[in-house]
Amino acid sequence: MMSGNITCTGSLPIGIVFDGKLHQEVELGLATVGDEIAVIEEGVSDAGVPIAVLARTLLKIGDIPAKNITYQLLCDNLVSEDYAYLRTLRDEVKKKLKSTSSALLSTGSPSSDSDNTVSQKSKSDAPAL
Repeated sequence: MMSGNITCTGSLPIGIVFDGKLHQEVELGLATVGDEIAVIEEGVSDAGVPIAVLARTLLKIGDIPAKNITYQLLCDNLVSEDYAYLRTLRDEVKKKLKSTSSALLSTGSPSSDSDNTVSQKSKSDAPAL
C-alpha cells in the first residue's frame, strides 16, 4: 500500500462530520501504483480513482476508525476545500520522500550489494562492449 513510513499530517480547513463530531486532523501516507491498480480492480470509475486512492492513503481523519475511512465516506462528506488541501498534503508527502531519497544518495553509501557491484563494474579497466 504505502512506501515506507513516510507521512504528513495536517488539519482540514472544513472537516468531516462523523458520528456527530467534526474531524479535521489528518495523516496521509504515500500513494503507490499498487493503490491505483487496487481501486481500478475494485471497479471504481475513472472519475473516482483519485478519491479512492486518497481513501486508501488517509491513515487518520480525527477519531474516525480507519476501517470507516472509505471512498464512499469521502464522496459523501469531503468538501472541495478539504479535497484541495489533501492534494497539497499529498504533494508534501512526495516532497518528503524525494528529500529522504536525496539525503540517502548524498551519503555515498550504497544501499545494497548490487549497488556496490555496479560501481565496481563501472571502474573496471575492461574495454566497453
